[in-house]
Amino acid sequence: MRNIKVGIIGSGSMAQNHLAHFSSLDTAEVVSISSRNEQIGKQLATKSTATFLPDWKLLIEQDDIDAVVICTHNNSHGEIAIAALQADKHVLVEYPLANSVDEGEMALHHAKTRHRVLRVSHPEVVSNTHKALKHKTAELGELLLTSFVRLTPGRGARPEILLNLPISGIPAHFFIYHIYPIVDLFGEAQWVQGGAKYEGVTDAGQYQRFVNTVTVEFKQGGIGQWSWSGGIAINSAEQHERYILTDGTLSSDGNGWTCSTSTEVTNLVIPKNPQPSIQELWISEIQNPEQHQTCLADAEVALSAIRISLASAQSIQENRQVEL
Repeated sequence: MRNIKVGIIGSGSMAQNHLAHFSSLDTAEVVSISSRNEQIGKQLATKSTATFLPDWKLLIEQDDIDAVVICTHNNSHGEIAIAALQADKHVLVEYPLANSVDEGEMALHHAKTRHRVLRVSHPEVVSNTHKALKHKTAELGELLLTSFVRLTPGRGARPEILLNLPISGIPAHFFIYHIYPIVDLFGEAQWVQGGAKYEGVTDAGQYQRFVNTVTVEFKQGGIGQWSWSGGIAINSAEQHERYILTDGTLSSDGNGWTCSTSTEVTNLVIPKNPQPSIQELWISEIQNPEQHQTCLADAEVALSAIRISLASAQSIQENRQVEL
């Protein structure tokens, strides 16, 4: 079976991470890199003996490329994914899938009709922890409430992206990786209510701190709540998660999961099964058409997740609950 020829669009930390993973595989070869940052893009291309192209549109038009990795800013994911799929390339895109529901739906449509692999980089599909949570929640009855709280200091990595509305969108969209696993566990939302407060907003859309909340009712029953506070006076990041079901509660404060029932409290056992990297999984899906349906099902979850985050933005702008 021949190697899959891969093109990478982007030159930031995620592009470098993808390049390192693909370089370790004997089933894939990075042949082209495209980036707006010509200096770093050329450095990455030289490091991998790939061709550098300053325009991503030239990359997806190359006949010798089978598959495209998209790791640009959020606001360009959908456009590039759609164009790549229309060019009959397989796509691995960093989350979020797109910055609009229409773009997400169009990308998924092209993947289905052109029989291409569309994989969004949510890691839960290769996570033993998430698989254990999925198995356990199925044993604990009906969902009552799932809650997620994250607190982020006013310093640290990538503040120019996180605290920048034009680049990352509302925090609920930037933190889509916390919405996706809940949707995968409990299904689609019926309605969404969002709230947001920003301090120190500039004309360019940057800001100093924020509070962002999302509340949903799931179609299968139960309430979901997400809360993020960023740029705040706190020594280090904190994260708290709860899945409250009729027959038990799963809880995590960042140091593993516990399961509480009416009779006992136990640690959730996480199997140590070997898992592929997301890059290995994607290449395997490209090479094995029988795996395409699983991939498309995961892409549907990614689409449902952005429906929630983008409906939250609509709810905030229109000050009302949004039905899905």
